[in-house]
Amino acid sequence: MTKTLQDLIDESIFISTEYQARLAELTQGAGWDVDFSAPAFTLQTEPPVTLTPYLLGTESASRGSWIWSWQELGHFPAEVVSAAVQAREAGERLGVDELSTDELPVAEGLARRLTLAAKAVTGVYAHYPAGAGGGVTAWLLLDGPEFELPELTVERMMRVIAEALTTDTAVDHNLAVDSYAKLRGAHIEWDTEATCVVTVRDGAQRFWFDDHQISGVEPAEPAVGPEVLVDLAADARDRAALLREDRAAAEATAARQEAEPQRAPAPAQVPVPDEAPQEQPEPLEVPDFVETEHVREQPEPVEQPREAEEPVAAPAAAEGDLPFDQEPSDRDVRPGRVSTTVVPGREPVRPGDREAPEPVAAQHREPVAEPVEHEVERDVEREVVAGPGVPGSAGTEPVVEGEETAEEEQGERKKGFFSRFFGL
Repeated sequence: MTKTLQDLIDESIFISTEYQARLAELTQGAGWDVDFSAPAFTLQTEPPVTLTPYLLGTESASRGSWIWSWQELGHFPAEVVSAAVQAREAGERLGVDELSTDELPVAEGLARRLTLAAKAVTGVYAHYPAGAGGGVTAWLLLDGPEFELPELTVERMMRVIAEALTTDTAVDHNLAVDSYAKLRGAHIEWDTEATCVVTVRDGAQRFWFDDHQISGVEPAEPAVGPEVLVDLAADARDRAALLREDRAAAEATAARQEAEPQRAPAPAQVPVPDEAPQEQPEPLEVPDFVETEHVREQPEPVEQPREAEEPVAAPAAAEGDLPFDQEPSDRDVRPGRVSTTVVPGREPVRPGDREAPEPVAAQHREPVAEPVEHEVERDVEREVVAGPGVPGSAGTEPVVEGEETAEEEQGERKKGFFSRFFGL
């Protein structure tokens, strides 16, 4: 079964509107901060409200593109990107290319449309576009017990649908009404494609459609009794539970894919000594030189562990400094602060295969102090993007805290991703 991006948008538009109204009640115009290493999205209300954030992606005007957060796993906790991975898997399954293409050119309203579609396949229906400064917006899905909705009534249903239709986002109103009724545990009965009756706890409404657009609404007799509505509400909860299970599986997938690059170097390092003897017979004209290098290579790998141990001594935080195992930042948080810990020690191993063939002796001629100095800094490295506070307040330019990693290729890789992702 295939769908289009618009199909998914139509399926989520009404319930999304209801959840956004609930989010507005929670925010009350207060400031916010998000820490992806926790992960936590905190509304600075009285008392504060903490929600679970799922990072879908970022939209950058200067970059001119949307980037899904799963484009390069390892920069965020698996939980944070699980909804994005779940959307990608659904996109692949349903044939919705927009959900499975890692980077898309910016278009008017694209980020919101992708977010609405992601809601339909994740079951997380509240979103927040978090300004990160520099023309970059991080689009988040938000979840938490605070979003539990009251039982649907006729008045609430009509208010939600009327509000949603003012945005002109929905195209197939038949699909939108049908999806909303099922997601909210209401009963819907179609007489023809042009008319249906939706029954809720305190009454029913008949909807008339003309070319898949709502053309009229009028009160109707309930089609079922309360006992049927109880069963339908249970069905809605079951559907939500299945989507949560899918998201948990997506989180496991993200964690597994993040760990795979780390396992790859281990076998890759083993062949290095074996490859050296195979490649070195090529310069047969200078066998003495080849043998001399072999003699040097034997002892020097013994010295390398000692030098590696110096930075490892500093990483006694190393165990606690595994990606995103740290506690959330204890610094004063300003409204609109987006922070996340840069992953140390995951991806640096990738370039190891390319660096291994270089002569060990040459590596020891390089100054040792510089890598050691940077390596110590790496243990406390955090990348922070500070954005505007409450939407509409003055924005601030991105602020980056922390130095680049010592290993040049590793540093360029991390900074390169965050530069593109957060527009730094």
